[in-house]
Amino acid sequence: MRRRPLLRSALMLMVAGAVTRAIGTLYRILVVRWAGPEALGLFQMVLPVYRMASTVATLRLPVALTQMTADGLARGQAEQVFRARRVAAAMIVGMTALTAVGLLGAAPFLAHRYLTDPRTLPLLLLLPLAVVPSALTGIFRGWAEGRQNMVSTATGQVVEQLVRVPVVLALLSLWSGRGVEHAAAALVVGLGVGETAGLLTAMALSGWWAWRRLRPRAGAPVVERPFRRAVRRIRRDLHVARSLLSLSVPLWVATMINTAAQLINVGLIPRRLLVAGVPLAQATEMYGQLTGMVLPLLYMPMLVVFPVGTVLTPAIADAWASGQRARACRRFYLATAGALGVGLATAAVFHAFPEAVPRLLYDAPEISPLVRVAGWAAPFAFTANVFASVLYALGKTDRVLYTFLLTTAVRLGLTYQLTADPRLGIAGALWAVTVDYALTAAVNGWACLRWLRR
Repeated sequence: MRRRPLLRSALMLMVAGAVTRAIGTLYRILVVRWAGPEALGLFQMVLPVYRMASTVATLRLPVALTQMTADGLARGQAEQVFRARRVAAAMIVGMTALTAVGLLGAAPFLAHRYLTDPRTLPLLLLLPLAVVPSALTGIFRGWAEGRQNMVSTATGQVVEQLVRVPVVLALLSLWSGRGVEHAAAALVVGLGVGETAGLLTAMALSGWWAWRRLRPRAGAPVVERPFRRAVRRIRRDLHVARSLLSLSVPLWVATMINTAAQLINVGLIPRRLLVAGVPLAQATEMYGQLTGMVLPLLYMPMLVVFPVGTVLTPAIADAWASGQRARACRRFYLATAGALGVGLATAAVFHAFPEAVPRLLYDAPEISPLVRVAGWAAPFAFTANVFASVLYALGKTDRVLYTFLLTTAVRLGLTYQLTADPRLGIAGALWAVTVDYALTAAVNGWACLRWLRR
């Protein structure tokens, strides 16, 4: 195992993901019973705001820092790596502060106008408790993953859940009888405490504080005026900032577009089901079956694929920067074969046992037709994750953005058309998802082969 750091890191993340998922499942069961569905509903209303704020705060810079760290260390450019680390940290800290202030200022508008429930106001005011540590954690994890140190990420995921769950349960017990708002606030506070625990874990295990031992010693000091030295340093930092943003901004735009597309789907799918002749109550139920049952079922095997994608980005960036093209290609082929194998196995299970799987997990065998459709999406969804990680490693984040723009437009168009077909109904929306993943896998897979074979 020591001779295979890529496999070791992937297994480490898989184990951490399995533990996290088990704790999360138990947590959801307890929250529904202790807090009630109404409190959980209030929390779910502010959760998209939290995700949006976290994305704005980081600008996806941790991914760029991972790529630049792996690339720079492979080239022996340690000084450039430390400069990228310093600049990325400064940018994330600044954006996090602005995002937290903006969130506090926008909370009344969001609560009364956008979320249409004034009871979400105190929850929005508490969100910075989670947004700030979540964004700052990205600094340390991006640095650690760039050095192929996955201990920080894996341990942090588990620690977040181990701290979050007892805090939430303790607050629910302490505030029992005080109303729905207090129960929902307990969930937000627990989220913030868990993210803070993850931040402290990342700070301790990322190797951030050992950089002085790794940093190369400078040569003989050059006599230079303080003003000129400051100007030269600012110019270098601006150059590094442009390099970081050139990698992160396309990913940030793609994430924001994805969030916008999700918001569009929330209104689009039920409305198109109404056009197909489905009653409103049934349309809402169908939408819940798609987003709350079938898609999570599809993503469940990602527990195996996602860690591979996480460790693949720094591994291929390191091999590519050091001129080991054959090694980079070999890792790409192995990861693709593994993801395709998991996808085909998932498809086989979904087609062989379309009723048994949802009956076992949800006691809802009636969604078996959707499970069959989801089986067709699995191989494309899993390989697409690997292809995106490889393009990140090669610095081709703009390619990921262009593909995402294309496939999102196709997906929304197909959702609009197919969901209104009475013969398909909600299955039409799932077929749109399948086409999205198939097109993404084809375009990004071709791009990976094109760049790796150059």
